[in-house]
Amino acid sequence: MLKDLTRADWLTALALPPERVPAALVLYGTRNLKHHYVAHSALLTDVIEVTSPNALFEDVCIGRMGGIGVAYASVYGGPMASQITHLFGVLGTSLVVQTGTCGAMADGMGAGDLVIATAAGCGDGASACYLPGIDRIDATPDLVAQIRETTVLPTPIRAHAGPVWSTAALLAEGREDIERWYQNGYVAVDMETAATFAVAEVFGMRRIALLSVFDNPRAGEHLLLTETHKDEARA
Repeated sequence: MLKDLTRADWLTALALPPERVPAALVLYGTRNLKHHYVAHSALLTDVIEVTSPNALFEDVCIGRMGGIGVAYASVYGGPMASQITHLFGVLGTSLVVQTGTCGAMADGMGAGDLVIATAAGCGDGASACYLPGIDRIDATPDLVAQIRETTVLPTPIRAHAGPVWSTAALLAEGREDIERWYQNGYVAVDMETAATFAVAEVFGMRRIALLSVFDNPRAGEHLLLTETHKDEARA
């Protein structure tokens, strides 16, 4: 079964030399998989595309940044995030960084603001397959502290730290859901962070999530609204 595949099994299946196993994995949560794969892979040098039998993985590459081995993958939702994190966890990658966009829920958060996830609530589905019965998973504390201390953003973009809720179904979100998540202490909602954190916990990977606010659904904003005045901040 796939769960039982070892590091050696995966290295063979991917035709990946052991020395190319990266130190870090960066995931970007998006529905536009190929677009972001092209943009992010261009930031790396010495890039190799990760291919697999039966096209199990797509939009995944390994390269170098500043001399450090880095893998990148475009993912959408908990299942995809868990698969890629699982793969690199088995291979021995020690750090995973979840990036992408989120919907803000706390007051005073606007488009383009940065959310540093201190923890993730497990509404994604995939996390329960790795950590049954666990409702919330923490980020690695010293990474959160380091990012909070060193992040400098251009005005008026602001950084916010707090727990995020990971949902499984974007279009199923309603006003009552958003308000409940907010009342439970969550500052934003995404679709991947809980799954990424859960798999990272199983494989002993350090983990952090850095998410850009796209809108604030609790303030009545949503993805179908055309708000060109926010496009620059979102970029």
